[in-house]
Amino acid sequence: MEDSTNLELSEEELIRQLNEQLISIGASSAEQSFGLAIWLGTLPILGIVAILLALRIINIILAFFLVIIFLLVLVAATAILATKARQNAVQHAIQQKTLPYLRHYQASHRIDLATFTSKAREILTDEAPFLQALSLMNSSVESDETHD
Repeated sequence: MEDSTNLELSEEELIRQLNEQLISIGASSAEQSFGLAIWLGTLPILGIVAILLALRIINIILAFFLVIIFLLVLVAATAILATKARQNAVQHAIQQKTLPYLRHYQASHRIDLATFTSKAREILTDEAPFLQALSLMNSSVESDETHD
């Protein structure tokens, strides 16, 4: 979130750019965690099935079905973990990068946060991570106003 490039953008371009950055951060984190979990989870599954085959506890057909069942369970669990990793990465990026930048942008451009938020709601979908950042910023501004 470079100040020199973002200060020259229109509000609409800024909203889209910050949202895309948050989406990219979340996708990258989810992809990394999914890949790592699949890789680390596959090794024990294959090891267990190999041991059961070597000890002749199961036959090759049963081993095949066990591997498929274990992999399906692993993929489902890993997808849940990847979603959580994406959410955590987006929340961290919002707290560490987006909110400080928005505060600076708001102060330097003297924008009305309510107007900026309504413009973002018009541009973005309801699930957009940038809207989460704006709602956090709105709630922090409201809590500051109640303390004053």
